[in-house]
Amino acid sequence: MKNYHRFSHRIAGLLAAGAMCAALPVMTGNAALAGDINLDGQVNVQDIVLLQKYLLNKESITQQGFENADLNNDGKVNIYDLIYNKKQIITGQLPEQQPTETETETESQTETEGTVASIVYNGSGVTLYDINGAEVAAANATNVTADGAYVTITTAGEYSVSGTSDNGQLKVSTDNTVDATAAVTLNFEDLTLSNSSVAPVYVENVGDAVTISVKKGTTNTISDGTTHTDTYTNSSGEVKEINSAIFSRDDLKIKGKGTLIVNGNYQDGLVSKNDLKLWNGDIQVNAKDDGIKGGNSVRIGDPSDLVANGGTGDYSNLNITVKTEGGDGIKSTETDEGKGYVTLNGGTVNINSYADGIQAEQEFTMNGGDVTIYTYQGSAYGSSGSTSTDPWSGGMGQDGNSNKTDISAKGIKSVGLYDEAGTTWQSGGNLTINGGTLVIDSSDDALHCGGDMSVIGGILTLSSADDGMHSDHSLTIGTANAGTFDDVQIYIPKCYEGVEGVTINQNSGTVYIISDDDGYNAAGGADGSGTGNTNPWGGGMMSTSSGTLNLNGGFAVVNSANGDHDAFDSNGNFTVTGGYYCANGQEPLDYDGTFTNNGGSIITMTGGNTNLTTRYSFVDNSGNVIVSFLSASGGGAKSVNNCTAQSGGTVSGGTTVVEQAGDKAVTIGGTLSGGTALGQASESEGPGQGGPGQRW
Repeated sequence: MKNYHRFSHRIAGLLAAGAMCAALPVMTGNAALAGDINLDGQVNVQDIVLLQKYLLNKESITQQGFENADLNNDGKVNIYDLIYNKKQIITGQLPEQQPTETETETESQTETEGTVASIVYNGSGVTLYDINGAEVAAANATNVTADGAYVTITTAGEYSVSGTSDNGQLKVSTDNTVDATAAVTLNFEDLTLSNSSVAPVYVENVGDAVTISVKKGTTNTISDGTTHTDTYTNSSGEVKEINSAIFSRDDLKIKGKGTLIVNGNYQDGLVSKNDLKLWNGDIQVNAKDDGIKGGNSVRIGDPSDLVANGGTGDYSNLNITVKTEGGDGIKSTETDEGKGYVTLNGGTVNINSYADGIQAEQEFTMNGGDVTIYTYQGSAYGSSGSTSTDPWSGGMGQDGNSNKTDISAKGIKSVGLYDEAGTTWQSGGNLTINGGTLVIDSSDDALHCGGDMSVIGGILTLSSADDGMHSDHSLTIGTANAGTFDDVQIYIPKCYEGVEGVTINQNSGTVYIISDDDGYNAAGGADGSGTGNTNPWGGGMMSTSSGTLNLNGGFAVVNSANGDHDAFDSNGNFTVTGGYYCANGQEPLDYDGTFTNNGGSIITMTGGNTNLTTRYSFVDNSGNVIVSFLSASGGGAKSVNNCTAQSGGTVSGGTTVVEQAGDKAVTIGGTLSGGTALGQASESEGPGQGGPGQRW
């Protein structure tokens, strides 16, 4: 049986009469005290634990720790020193004689007798093995209990789990009064486990955390039934239902290079009530309701692997696929401060969800990764008219979208904390994207947050039947004074409104938008696409302050549909201090406060977005292309600083950004030939349609 033979082979060398030293590296350290291996100034059981891990090639020790561990002074650290160390602690002094080979074998037998290291499911029962591969009778097991195919692990340690059962359970329940820091590692090695009435994998209690290590080359499937009878009592004394195939009340980590398939046939798939870490592995979750849930947090990709943290940036062994029939893909649910967050550091993540793709109650952060999200019916929802029966969906909110869904089917949503009525935002709800590749096709907003949104890195393609990006507070694109067009690349090929927030700041990067209504909308007041759970609009309210639009750098082109739609719209002031912009809409620039241009360059047009085939370029005074793009015909140079605006011609050389836009990709740099300088755009002042704003 391959599972327990691995343990036998690993230990055999250590028990061969002290024939070899441990192979782990040693490091520099201090404090000389015989037996003090962890260099804490005393000799106790912690030194035994560290020495055991060292001999099993699981931990390293310092140079001084190595010298302190060599209790028989033979220049080696092996099983003899482990026995010396134990006797030293028991008697308070070092033994005078070196242990014999017989003593070594006896010690090993004492250590492993009744201690289960491998659990093999076989239908209605299990077979238990110790670390040497010897079978352990369930009645004699000291660290697990077994009743048929129901197994409970009661002691910290590492366990191999394999085999098949369609009516089994693997439970972890350690005693905190015995070991308040207990950690359990479950090595899944071709395990197929299901149960028709309870969670097949259940972490009831563990002092520290449970780690599921999905071993390379193995496929492991965990499935629950369509009903559950199991419950637990929370810290408030409330009886709660256990509703997922893998359910943990404590911290849970999943890692490895194998495959883990989780089928949540009742409600949810993979749940931890505390912190959930998905470090690596091929993790596939199918669920009737929510796919993956972490109460306190969900963290995807070990942060130590980030280049910024000194890692290699290699997340090639992390692949997550989530499909839900009635709920969210990935979510964190707690609302307390410091909890309810989702962090994505890397890996490939594919989500096909009925409701929100990713939902964080307090904060969402993406530092890297390759993420694809599809929600509900995708951005095609409502194309032939709204089917919503919710009186608060559609045009009841100020966004005026009559094709809104009556469910929350956003791509990524960060909620925030609201008052009891669900109408007044209190804190949190921030959404930050620092890097990675993100593709969203959603029936609701692609990106939505009740707090502040910051998109300062990454390549984003956002298609939505509602807003591409919506923040109830500030929305920032790019980094101040970055002076670059490619640090953030955002392509929004389909949306009702493209970029919406109370205060919008664009500092760098490139944004290309094709919208049914406004492209950029800095707006105050209530918004029908909010996120809170109890608000009659389906969520939070935008700030009651008037909007502010600040274009400080980078490049943006907006193509708004024909009709009373604005390319760039501010309910308050509109300020341009740098950057390059193309405003294509019936009202290219709209503002209710004041408009100030302190150095940006703008092309305006009213050609609509149905024929985006004309090339436009901003060209510097030396004849070099700054940025070149496609939009509709009929543009004029409203305001151009330190460059010229050209239409037509051909660009050679240069670098392509927003390549995901296909023929609408943007070129930076290069040389323009055959272009025609644009004339000054005509401007008309006065109240525009639908409000007192100044429109160009």
